Amino acid sequence: MTRFYLNQKEITPPPGMTSFDQILAHVDEEKLPPNSVIRMICIDGIPLIQNDLSKDSSGISLQDSNCEKVEIVTGTVEEIVDDSIEEALEYLNRIEVGIHPLAESFQANPGPESFQGLRQLYEGFYWLNILMDKLSAKFKIDFNDICIQEVPVKEHNRKYTSTLKQLQDSQERGDMVLISDLLEYEIAPIVPVWKEMFQIISKRAGTTQIL
Repeated sequence: MTRFYLNQKEITPPPGMTSFDQILAHVDEEKLPPNSVIRMICIDGIPLIQNDLSKDSSGISLQDSNCEKVEIVTGTVEEIVDDSIEEALEYLNRIEVGIHPLAESFQANPGPESFQGLRQLYEGFYWLNILMDKLSAKFKIDFNDICIQEVPVKEHNRKYTSTLKQLQDSQERGDMVLISDLLEYEIAPIVPVWKEMFQIISKRAGTTQIL
């Protein structure tokens, strides 16, 4: 028999609920603390990926899964924002440390690990962009009216977009020297700008993150 826990406290869903969407709907309507959302679900200690639920959770039967324990963890919107900003700042710190060695690796005979690092850089900035858009929209922050390092954010963003395009073009042409230069002299200076942008959001949101 599957046992259910909400924030480490065992709960008993109403009889007849046999699928995840029914359980989550019940928790959302009856059990969720004020100003909170479900932030994580674990089945027998393994986190359930959000995409697993978004496909068709009505078809995920608890009876068929043979799971013993379902843990539902909630958090306030502020906590989730705080965690997101913390993760973003930690990632930017890693970029700050790794960008120069990555640039150097493209100066002579870059190996597969160099291109893997470049791909991860693309993916990381893509994630940062999405997070920035969501947070700035939620807290109604118009970065177009804000200056960082005495330069309008919209100009920073224009240069950032242009640099990413140049990086991709350079990779297609096999111009390793230009990739190295762009990483060293264009991408690296962007990192402090991103940090300050997240700091602005953190202050507006009232979170605890500091640079």
